[in-house]
Amino acid sequence: MDWTDIDSLERCNSTDALWAQALQIFATMGFDYAIYLTVEGDRSHPHIHTNLPQIYEQLPSHRDPFLDHCCNSYEPQFTGTEFLSDHPYLGAEEMAFIREASAKTGFRAGIAIPVRLQGSDRFGGFNLGTARSRDSFIAHVTGKTDSLRFLCLIIHRRMEELRQPAAAAPAEAAFDRYLIAPQSVALTRLSPREREVLYLFSQGLTTKECAAICKISPHSVSEYANSIYRKLHVRNRAEAISMLARIRPSAMPGP
Repeated sequence: MDWTDIDSLERCNSTDALWAQALQIFATMGFDYAIYLTVEGDRSHPHIHTNLPQIYEQLPSHRDPFLDHCCNSYEPQFTGTEFLSDHPYLGAEEMAFIREASAKTGFRAGIAIPVRLQGSDRFGGFNLGTARSRDSFIAHVTGKTDSLRFLCLIIHRRMEELRQPAAAAPAEAAFDRYLIAPQSVALTRLSPREREVLYLFSQGLTTKECAAICKISPHSVSEYANSIYRKLHVRNRAEAISMLARIRPSAMPGP
């Protein structure tokens, strides 16, 4: 994943186009299978994108074990038949669902990336899989978790944006509080990518850490930072973060 990948996601103007672009990026990262599933807090209104639609012939999507066992925290978890022994709490029906999905599709080893944006009741996330063995998959994802989480949160945020009504009533037009980097009159001066860098800064990440997560050079992060300071008329990172907090304290991102 690189900065052009993120930019390509921002340019998508429909959920189908966004998912097609996401699948291309996941494929370049070595993931053959991808499931994106979110539901409301009461499990209603599932929103699904996947290149494995057949897996839900056996069990409705709102009963996917992913929602029960992978979304209780923001920590990624290994999934698939190769990791069944790591999850002894799974019930018989859940284990049967996972084994049947593997038999139908070849999904043997994967990683679940839960996502939720602050202010939204919807929850769920991504299950990215391969046909690899357990050891091969662990080696494949080692060192990639941070970039995967960042990518999935970007896709989720953009997916939720695109699902909003084009002309929401004023009382319903508060989706900006769900963004990773919250909107405001002042922050509209920033590009989407500059808002993401500012968000990462607000979480305490260093320039080097931002570069590692975004897969760009520290020099590129510094260039974005300088542009942020110039547009917000501040002198440094501390002042930019302070402005972000003053502008919309209730919209600061969650975990």
